[in-house]
Amino acid sequence: MKQKVLLLFGLYSCLVFSQTDDYTKYHTLINKAEELYFMEHKTDSTLFYYNQVFKEYNFIYVKDLVNAAQIVLFEKRPYRFYIEQGFEQGLKIAHLNYYPLFKKELQKLQKDTKLIKTYNQNRRKYIARIDFDYRNTIYYLAIKDQLDKRKPKYHNIVYQTTQKLLEYIKNKGFPGDKLIGIEDSSIFREIGKSYLDLYQQRKKHKELFYMNSEEESLSTVWAQIILVHNPCSYYLLKKTLLNEIKKGNIHPRDVGLIYDNAYRYKSKFPYYCDKIKLTGAYLLNPAALGHIKNINLDTVNAMRKKMLIVSTMVDTKKKDYEIKYGFKLFSGFWDCR
Repeated sequence: MKQKVLLLFGLYSCLVFSQTDDYTKYHTLINKAEELYFMEHKTDSTLFYYNQVFKEYNFIYVKDLVNAAQIVLFEKRPYRFYIEQGFEQGLKIAHLNYYPLFKKELQKLQKDTKLIKTYNQNRRKYIARIDFDYRNTIYYLAIKDQLDKRKPKYHNIVYQTTQKLLEYIKNKGFPGDKLIGIEDSSIFREIGKSYLDLYQQRKKHKELFYMNSEEESLSTVWAQIILVHNPCSYYLLKKTLLNEIKKGNIHPRDVGLIYDNAYRYKSKFPYYCDKIKLTGAYLLNPAALGHIKNINLDTVNAMRKKMLIVSTMVDTKKKDYEIKYGFKLFSGFWDCR
């Protein structure tokens, strides 16, 4: 009997680990929460699903915590739990400047000594989680890629850069929010290496004056930018990217944006992917929308469901909430999340 109990306990432990290690469930629950709130306005049920995710997973996408906080604030309920948990994922009080719903709350939050103490404690946990060497490697690749854009036969060069990035992904995982943290202009300063911050590195190249930390994105963007520069990224990395979604290393909507990106280059693909046939789209890449023609929304939503992305109807409702009530519900590179 004792042996059977131990066996069952071991099986249970494995199931719990697999649930919190497999981000398929994560995105399914977050999508359910968004559908319940924005389509049905069922606040209690919405928070049930959000809270289930935030309790079960150690790594959480910052935008999910901030979106939950906005919903709770809008419904006049206590929201600080989500902000405090956000600190462990890289959120700063200053980030709330980008969110109109927090305009009246911001001054109070900035003066709250208890909240600031919690921020400092949770910030240390966040800093301890980040792979700074990997982050610096991505800065190097990103700067190189921006310089390479000006060279002849750039598609050949970016192919090599993409292959190098693929090697890193296979060895370490996709360099997303989970592994290297969200965009931050001074994060290396916090470990005494300010010379490695993005601005300090790119300022050596005057032509890269535009290359700054995209802090408003609440995500990390530079690996995405490299992949967007290669018309064939999705097709070259498809299996790897889909596997990285399950690990929580890349968001499904980021992968959807990379997939859609190929439409920007149709009829002029480089030799290494000239046989691509474009069918369907996720409608997540704003730069590609003008190139996507005659796409059936039923097809789009079927693809989204399979990729763990909410339907276009939910996204439309979220945009309505932004316009009508001052929410900010989309983040990430090109606001694809």
